[in-house]
Amino acid sequence: MASPTSPASSTSSVGSRTSADDHHDYPETLDGLLTHFVASKRSLNTQTVLWRANDIVNTARELLEENAILVAKNTAIRNIVDEQVDTLEALRRGIDVVESEVATEFKQLLHHVDTSFAGLNSTLAVLRETPIEAVLQPPGTPQKHLYDFIDSTTVSNLEGVLRACIDRYNDARATLDDSADAFDTALDNLHSSIENVPMTPASTSNPSPIPSLYRDLEAHAKEAAQAFQSLVQHYDLCVTALRHTEGGSAAATQATGDAPLHSDTDFAAEPDPMSEEERQEMLAVLRKDAHEVEEVVHEIRERGSEMTFILNHIEDHIHHLRNEASALTSVLQMIHKITQEVKHHILTARQFHAAWLDDTRPTLLNGIEEWENQREFYERFDLAYAELLVEVSSRRRRHDKAKRKAEDAQKELDRLHAEDERAREGFALAQGDFLPLDIWPGLREPPRRYEVKAVAGERGVDQEKEKEKDDNAGAEGEEQGLARSIPLLGRNVVERALTRVKRRM
Repeated sequence: MASPTSPASSTSSVGSRTSADDHHDYPETLDGLLTHFVASKRSLNTQTVLWRANDIVNTARELLEENAILVAKNTAIRNIVDEQVDTLEALRRGIDVVESEVATEFKQLLHHVDTSFAGLNSTLAVLRETPIEAVLQPPGTPQKHLYDFIDSTTVSNLEGVLRACIDRYNDARATLDDSADAFDTALDNLHSSIENVPMTPASTSNPSPIPSLYRDLEAHAKEAAQAFQSLVQHYDLCVTALRHTEGGSAAATQATGDAPLHSDTDFAAEPDPMSEEERQEMLAVLRKDAHEVEEVVHEIRERGSEMTFILNHIEDHIHHLRNEASALTSVLQMIHKITQEVKHHILTARQFHAAWLDDTRPTLLNGIEEWENQREFYERFDLAYAELLVEVSSRRRRHDKAKRKAEDAQKELDRLHAEDERAREGFALAQGDFLPLDIWPGLREPPRRYEVKAVAGERGVDQEKEKEKDDNAGAEGEEQGLARSIPLLGRNVVERALTRVKRRM
């Protein structure tokens, strides 16, 4: 659309015709001018679109500022959330590490406890099945086994201590598991909340479309303002044409029913002089612009609608950002709550680890050592009994050998005594009549008699009493009485004992 720069000249848009010959081909009547004038005045109603456009731009400018704030805020919160989640997950993994390491070592120690206890029970079973030889016990004593000579309360007490220790560990482990489950639930809820945080539509290259949309709005507003300015210029051109047409001002007032946009003085004032050629050029521009009025009005309204659409788009984007900010704030609040709970989870893990180091682990290690010591002691007891049987057999053998030696010595002493008697009797018969008795007091005494006898040993008085009791039974009874302190074991008993001793050497 073109508009004159002066009453005598005009500037036309693309396609405008300025030839004087063309002007005469399209004479402009007063009715035609009035039609153009009324249409141009009606087109100025698009000013409301400009007012709306101005409001849209102002609103968009505020949203642009809010967009910058929200984008920065949401980005910062997301970074904080990522860092906090990483920290929380690291703490959770730390608790898992503590629990896993303790559980692994506990399983190993428990296996050693079971192995040691099984070994001890195996040794105790041997003691239960190993009878005491009857010849080692006083007559009338009920049959006993090696197990009857041990203090089994030590085993049962230690078993009770270990069971109580394991129960305490299981209770602490259950408490830790409950705490870890609560931690996991909190983290799952946190991850779910983070996943449900609305993601504002954006791309990496263009994090926010609002700046670009705002520039589009400004461009539309500028174009709409320029288009409206062309309508104003066209209106002014219509007014100028009517002023240079006889009866035009009165006809314009009558046609519109009120004063034109410009005051009545615009029509009342005397118009500047204009030649007919200048008037025809002006009318040519007016006719051309009149054909474009509807197009320009349509363009302004289209731009207004487009600006409304863009503003809706901006508002939708801001709405997403606000929702995102609200959700992220809720996530931060959730993280704060979890952080407060984490203190309890960490304390529970520390208490579990401390109980393991101060109670469970040392108790199990002591239990394993005690089981092993008891097993070794009872194995030594069993071995000592086997060696006792071998020792009893050896003592009996040495006793029998000593007895034989004593019998042989006694026989030799008796032989020498008899020989001495015979010699003395022969000397008395040969020389006795010639020797006075007082020449030597021992001349007529019999030879001294020597006897090989068993004497009291370590058994002391008891053995002496047993000897005195057996004296009444004669020499044979005496020997049998002393021999009862060294039992005579069966050959198979001694062989079994020797086998057990050799097997454990």
